Amino acid sequence: MRVSKWFSGAGLLILALAVLFSTLFIDWAFKGLRFDLTQGGVYTLSDGSKNIVRDIPETVDLTLYFSQTVAKDAPGWSQYAKQVRELLEEFVLNANGKIKLHVVDPEPFSENEDRAAAAGLQAVNAGNDKLFFGLVAQVFPPKVEGESSTAEPRTEVIEIFNPERQEMLEYDIAKLIYQVSQKGKPRIALLTSLEVSGGFDFMTRQPSMPWAIMGQLQQLFEVVNLTGNEQEISADEYPLLLVIHPKNVSDAMQFAIDQYVLNGGHALIFVDPFAEQDKAMSMEPSERSSDLAKLFKAWGVEYDKSKFIGDAQLALQVGMGQGMPPVRHLGILQLSDQNIKRDDVMVGKLETVHYSTTGFLMPVKDAKTTFEPVMQTSEYAMPIDISKLTMLQDPRTLMQGFAPTGEKYALAARVSGDVSTAFPEGAPKKEAEAKDESGDAAEKQAEPKQEDTKEASADGAPAEFLKTSRKPINVLIVADTDMLSDRLWVQMHQFFGQQVMQPFADNGDFLFNAVDILSGSADLSTIRGRGRFFRPFTVVKEMQREAEAEFQQVEESLNARLQDIEGKLAQLQQQQGEDGNVVTLTPEMQADLLKFQQEKLSIRKQLREVQHQLNKDIDQLDFKLKLINIAGVPLLLTLLVIGIALVRRKRALAC
Repeated sequence: MRVSKWFSGAGLLILALAVLFSTLFIDWAFKGLRFDLTQGGVYTLSDGSKNIVRDIPETVDLTLYFSQTVAKDAPGWSQYAKQVRELLEEFVLNANGKIKLHVVDPEPFSENEDRAAAAGLQAVNAGNDKLFFGLVAQVFPPKVEGESSTAEPRTEVIEIFNPERQEMLEYDIAKLIYQVSQKGKPRIALLTSLEVSGGFDFMTRQPSMPWAIMGQLQQLFEVVNLTGNEQEISADEYPLLLVIHPKNVSDAMQFAIDQYVLNGGHALIFVDPFAEQDKAMSMEPSERSSDLAKLFKAWGVEYDKSKFIGDAQLALQVGMGQGMPPVRHLGILQLSDQNIKRDDVMVGKLETVHYSTTGFLMPVKDAKTTFEPVMQTSEYAMPIDISKLTMLQDPRTLMQGFAPTGEKYALAARVSGDVSTAFPEGAPKKEAEAKDESGDAAEKQAEPKQEDTKEASADGAPAEFLKTSRKPINVLIVADTDMLSDRLWVQMHQFFGQQVMQPFADNGDFLFNAVDILSGSADLSTIRGRGRFFRPFTVVKEMQREAEAEFQQVEESLNARLQDIEGKLAQLQQQQGEDGNVVTLTPEMQADLLKFQQEKLSIRKQLREVQHQLNKDIDQLDFKLKLINIAGVPLLLTLLVIGIALVRRKRALAC
């Protein structure tokens, strides 16, 4: 029997070196090649993230602080940190050298721990030590030869990677990179007919406080108030136009908004069929409505300002005064996660949002734009005419004639796509100019008719305007303005002379998220929530759900029969004989009661068996998974090795 020379000592050494060098070569040659086989592509960057990192003008230094030493006894944190690091490496690979990643372990009582704390990272307690898990992004000012730079780097941080925001991880990192690459506060233009910045209350003869949302916005953005008479709004100057209750907006102003959106500006618009914060002198509900009819039609959106939405499932209870029980108000709604688009980074993490006498939005039939609801009603909703709100004293009157349609109505929706202008003939003429032209036309009718000329003076030439959008528009429309008012989401308290906010709903977070996303890169708004890194045992969850459904059906059946018997007993106890005594049960009734008690015990036994079978099935599944993980994989590898050995032996014998 001859042994192949490749199985000698020298041959094995040559094979080992060949494998080593081939591995290094393959790792170098295919460094950027990766395959993401996870459900939802949790490791694959979206096109929006790729565009952001590709277009950053300066090099961004990312420093990931993770207390690896402290997290040795916390496998959950270590696993999540691995996922975060791998996703950050994807950003680096797509940035063409514009992003540098550093990973630091801030060990206890080290300089790195001091740097992490100084950068503003938040630590969590892990035993007796602090665990840091955050990201610092910095852009350093360019160095000039011969000069010492004293300018501080622009810095943005993610204080801690919260596992509850796993679905938003890509968005949070992309947003951080985008923000640190920008210079100065973003500017937003505000057009409103409500006193959101404060005013004067004629009822109390006192100045009214600004809405809580304005204080928050002015801390994060430079807010510029528009007068409503602007002829042009620059998309380059204002990345976002915030419109709140556009009441009686002139055609000239609508044209300015139209051109702003067509030129690439983002718009966040709040309209309302009945704005409760509108201080209109008239009691007619229609005097408190707002609309942008021409623009909505051009954008493929249908909105009826004469109706508001009532929802029997989402309706909140309101107080009726001292000594009166609260009643449900069909027009005041509380939305939960069932009514919110969970994969949208703008609203995905909201839990509770309140609306009041809100309108609804619908896509125009055959519209070219994409209409994407982000918040909507339940199927127990119905449009109601706003005339029912006139001098409304008792909310129960809204129930008269209320019949849910079975449809879900959009209360807030994204609108995107290529659109044409709402003013194909160009800028509308001002009212004064229109009157002058009508007077001139009357005078010309009395003069001899002259031939028209196609030539126009430079002053009389029509101004240039966009007839179609330069790129797909990005607009968010909300059919309620009251949701922004303090009463629906926040309470203000005095604390040592300062106003302290105590939110009880997520209305404010919705506005801040929307402004933050829409005022940033258009690519940020395209990033959606991704799948979670940690996968639940879906099979077990489904088994539990089915068993609970079966359990509930049996329990409901038992309760129904129990209530029926108790009702019969109550009727018997109310029956009195002529002597005033309770009528005694007949033998037949006593037999029925005994039979029911036996059935009751039998059904309780069935309930225990259902629960026992559920636990038994879960235990069996758990055993199978452990068997596969502990014994199956090693057994498969053992069989593979034995097979290779047998093949080699057969070849050796053949030689």
